[in-house]
Amino acid sequence: MTGTGQFEVKDINTNAGTAVIVLDGELDYSIYTAFKRAINDLIAKGVTKITYDLSKLTYIQSLGLGIIMWSYVELDSRGGKVSISGANDRIKQVFVAAQLDTLVTIQ
Repeated sequence: MTGTGQFEVKDINTNAGTAVIVLDGELDYSIYTAFKRAINDLIAKGVTKITYDLSKLTYIQSLGLGIIMWSYVELDSRGGKVSISGANDRIKQVFVAAQLDTLVTIQ
């Protein structure tokens, strides 16, 4: 996983319905189509809980937040949830400023 706007789906456990998505670089519109396809594939496999590992994320813009929140809506409608781990203080502040910390768990 290299470059800007990259992500990797890992630690898929279909029995537990969980997966981890590692985001690397910048989260912006450039990954939108591939990201939506990956989320839809996970949902089709029965995943209802996604943890976003943001430890390698350097930048997130509003469209990037929108992508994560789209996955939240998709999972929430199925009784699932989204959590965030590894975010630096600057990234956390973006979630707080947008009041998204009330919807997703930030670890």
